[in-house]
Amino acid sequence: MTYKKRILLLTMTIMMISLFVGCGNNTMSKIYNDNSKIANVSDTFGLDQSKETIESGIYKGKLKLSGSGTIWAYKSNTDFDLQVPYALSVNSKKAKIVLISPDNTVVNLVENTDKVTIKGATSLTVPIKKGNNRIKVVGYEKADIDIELHIAKGTFKKIGS
Repeated sequence: MTYKKRILLLTMTIMMISLFVGCGNNTMSKIYNDNSKIANVSDTFGLDQSKETIESGIYKGKLKLSGSGTIWAYKSNTDFDLQVPYALSVNSKKAKIVLISPDNTVVNLVENTDKVTIKGATSLTVPIKKGNNRIKVVGYEKADIDIELHIAKGTFKKIGS
């Protein structure tokens, strides 16, 4: 190979490595504190692990998540408070469960950090508004999350599907 081709190949290799390093999970982790990105109808996430199940009003997930993903949606005809039994354990980094109201207001329902385990089920009060409501799970830097939600109304969906 000629000297110019070697230099060109080396330069291209360095540029590709820089591109992959620059576009890593750091971009997804910036979403954690950015309500405008969390409120977006589309999900933005990096999912390293996903084991999710949905059965009659119960969502269970074991995730390694950076970014935000929608797990529940409900169109309401009225405003009301919904009681939601849940469990959220975070084995590394931090994660939160948020509600996005029809006007795209983001309400933090619960947030847990490194090695926080909730023993048994506890309950959230979710302020449902008239219109389309969504619940998202938000993870920071590949948060290792175990989550369970019980909601009879609305529709659950898997992040990884």
